[in-house]
Amino acid sequence: MTMRKNVFTKVLYEKRRPILLWSATVFIMNIALAFLFPPLRDTMGEVTTTIPAGLEKWFGEAEVWQTYTGYAGQELFGQMAIVLIIMAILFGSSFLAGYEKNGTLLTLLARPVSRQKVYLQKYAAFVVSLLVVSLAYYAGAVVGGWALGESVDYWIFAECMLMVTLLSLALGSIAYAIGGVTGKSGTAGVVVGFYAVIAYLLASLSMAADVVDKLSYGSLFRYASAPDVIANGLNVGHITLLLAVAIVAVLAAMVVFVRRDLSTR
Repeated sequence: MTMRKNVFTKVLYEKRRPILLWSATVFIMNIALAFLFPPLRDTMGEVTTTIPAGLEKWFGEAEVWQTYTGYAGQELFGQMAIVLIIMAILFGSSFLAGYEKNGTLLTLLARPVSRQKVYLQKYAAFVVSLLVVSLAYYAGAVVGGWALGESVDYWIFAECMLMVTLLSLALGSIAYAIGGVTGKSGTAGVVVGFYAVIAYLLASLSMAADVVDKLSYGSLFRYASAPDVIANGLNVGHITLLLAVAIVAVLAAMVVFVRRDLSTR
């Protein structure tokens, strides 16, 4: 077995329990959330007619709550997608920097394997982990619809899931990159987590005021809105942007990682 395969599969093996736990969590969570749709359908339909215009994006328009697809876009692939994003940030910040923190990265690099390969293979393991949990997330939303006997639009759900996954990938990649540059998983998680909170609020409240709307262009959440995907379909520009953020962050940090001194325990 090659070292390349060892690094990639070793990380996945070591992270198998967190991956399975997160997959089970998001799967069950989305099924449970699906059962909130019937009681919320009428309640939120009435509530949304009375909320201020600036908060419509946060709560959704009245008609959104009348179908399971609309509900899924607003809640499962909208507000509750923050759960998948949290996972991506935690994984991204720990898949490289976490190993440096506990000293195992230095041990690994003592073997005949380049830093660049280790960096990219661990990142590949992060991407695969995210894809596995995302698949479980999608499955939970679909099974929840089945359990309710509601019509499930698999293609629209897949489009929404794609954007949530790309958003999670972008933020997780930034965390991975910061971890690679600093060697500190905690710093990476805090910095990206802080940005995610601010960016989420800006995107959700973008209709509240012109200044907030302008600031929201700096929020990656703006480019992964599930309700917008349901209404208008996929936006190639938004897909490209999220992918570009992930790629540029990881490649730029790799240049620093392969040259800097690694910390010891």
